Amino acid sequence: MVEMIGMILHIVNVVLLLVLLYIYLQNYRQLKTKYTAGLALFALFFLAQSVMNIYFDSTMVMYSSTPAEQAATVLEAVKAVGFAVLAWISWE
Repeated sequence: MVEMIGMILHIVNVVLLLVLLYIYLQNYRQLKTKYTAGLALFALFFLAQSVMNIYFDSTMVMYSSTPAEQAATVLEAVKAVGFAVLAWISWE
């Protein structure tokens, strides 16, 4: 059960990061500033990390322990809230 919640949170984070990357690339096309390029890189690196999390979680399920899964799920939830707030303020 915890693995499934963690996987769903990984997917939510990927979607939020794709939204952020879209917003930042649109802003970069209009503004051409280092700040917007940095934000796009930020989103790109976190997107790569989230995709790798999905891969490792789906291929290495048998190597994880319950406390580690619970801790990772809590961290993914916190990260999802942070990305959602960032997406919300970036959208405005």
